Amino acid sequence: MSSAERTLIWILRLLGGAMLFALVAIFLPTDTMARINDGLGLEPLHRSPLTEYLTRSLSALYAFLGAQLLYISFDLRRYLPLLTFITRVLVIGGVFMTVLDFWAGMPASWSWTEGPPMVLVALWMLWLVRRVPGH
Repeated sequence: MSSAERTLIWILRLLGGAMLFALVAIFLPTDTMARINDGLGLEPLHRSPLTEYLTRSLSALYAFLGAQLLYISFDLRRYLPLLTFITRVLVIGGVFMTVLDFWAGMPASWSWTEGPPMVLVALWMLWLVRRVPGH
């Protein structure tokens, strides 16, 4: 196994495992979400069925992606084409999230620590994918 493969597996398992923590947010009481929102200094959380749906479905989506990354890590060579696609989408998604965060008025600390790291890690992963033998 090449060092690029070992590094990719490490990154995938670390990211995948971290993203699975989003499962917790699916089941957070709304009052807890409101306290977190207040702690970020945002306007009061609007409570509605749509807010409940969006906050919980986004958390589920993050967890789903985390599970997918973990799965890929156990048969990296087989899923290299899929990983190439995912990393490209993550680069675009990271740029989108950065613009969206600033547009939506999220705190700068949030905006700079969500999208830009996503772009950098995805570019690193894409660089590593290209160094896997046989790719």
